[in-house]
Amino acid sequence: MEVREIMTREVITAEPGMALKEAAAVIVRRRLRAVPVIDDEGHVLGMLTDRQLMTHFLPQLERARAGRPDVGFVTGSVRDIMERTVMCVNESEPLADVVRLMLDKEIERLPVVREGQLVGFLTRGDIIRRLLRRDVAEMDSDIDTGIDTDEETKGG
Repeated sequence: MEVREIMTREVITAEPGMALKEAAAVIVRRRLRAVPVIDDEGHVLGMLTDRQLMTHFLPQLERARAGRPDVGFVTGSVRDIMERTVMCVNESEPLADVVRLMLDKEIERLPVVREGQLVGFLTRGDIIRRLLRRDVAEMDSDIDTGIDTDEETKGG
């Protein structure tokens, strides 16, 4: 199985000059944990994550707690806080290799590229949902054909 078989193809993205307030609203509205940041040609420049947004908000929260004037929680642009070092994977990578990489490096999500341009997004959730869906489909198929997959009833 290759990455292209389970990646999300319709990826919500941000541009580096996008207002941080607008990007944060998209993340919240779409219930996302991260969005790839791309240039006009679709090359991945970075990633904007919920963690970076929280890190950005912390100083304002601390100032508000101290009773100092608030200048607004969401100021600036995506480029101001985006993560610039982003690991990407090729769409033709074997899924097992990518899962191993994600586990070894504790990566939750990866942009998927073809010739340097974003073509998809892969998350741990995507992988688990796909494997569960396949497993359930196989179970349904076994039930439909009368094949018993329970080890106890097979004498095992």
